[in-house]
Amino acid sequence: MARRLPPLNALRAFEAVARHQSISAAADELCVTHSAVSRHVAKLEDHLGAKLFAREHQRLVLNTLGATYAARLTTLFDTLQSLTADTFGSVTGRTPLRIGVYPTYASRVLIPRLSRFQNAFPDIPFHLETRSDPPETSHMDVDAAIVLGTGEWPDLVAEKLAPEELLAVASPKLLEGRTLRDPSELRTFTLLHALPRLNDWERWFRLMGVSDINAYRGMRFDTSGLAYQAAVNQLGVAMAQTTYVEDEIEQGRLTVLFSTPLVTERSYYMVYPPEKRTDARVVAFGGWLRREFSRPPIQSVAASMEE
Repeated sequence: MARRLPPLNALRAFEAVARHQSISAAADELCVTHSAVSRHVAKLEDHLGAKLFAREHQRLVLNTLGATYAARLTTLFDTLQSLTADTFGSVTGRTPLRIGVYPTYASRVLIPRLSRFQNAFPDIPFHLETRSDPPETSHMDVDAAIVLGTGEWPDLVAEKLAPEELLAVASPKLLEGRTLRDPSELRTFTLLHALPRLNDWERWFRLMGVSDINAYRGMRFDTSGLAYQAAVNQLGVAMAQTTYVEDEIEQGRLTVLFSTPLVTERSYYMVYPPEKRTDARVVAFGGWLRREFSRPPIQSVAASMEE
């Protein structure tokens, strides 16, 4: 019996729109026009006999049915992507996959997890190349890069991994059993700052309605990684990117002081040149990264700790 599948191009278009929450971004990923993506989505809705989006303030928003369908499609496409990479990845030979990444991201996020990538794809060697600057969109000198931004790299494919969220953290030893109930209590603690991110504390205090603490006092460090290590070593409290301190929180070396995160306008993305779309190494690495970042957000853990 022949399979009665929905139109596959329409499925791809819908899944891309749902994942990016944008028709334009989906069109860029699929290298088609905005109107073509819209037609595919409409065709899929006609085929299914159901609406997948609601329109709110002139923008498309997934309804409950659409969100459920999109999540399952993403899982299916990731599985297909991994299956393809597993089966045909070896035909690419032993050319290493070159990955550009921030130094702190490399040491705190990627390297502790890379053994899982190596175990999943033993035929794909890789090189990490650290850099502090964003990628050259006109000429990337790596196969893929992990960068922080708003997704606006017109010459690159950008796949969103995780939003940038920040939480106040400290060593449990520094707290000595004390539970903070109000952010204003932080006036008695040393604030730790990373020089490239000097306004993090000011933005979080504003979010929390605190105006009587000098958000720029305390100790300053060249990198975020040094500031977070200083927090582990009880030098003060840090406003930490949650992606960078998940391991310390899970291991109990840092504790979340307040469950309200500062969610910035930026996210982490994997970016790569359009010609790398069919590179089995990049395909495998991208699918693996998305699975790694599919865990529940850390503020959920923080909230449960306060209950």
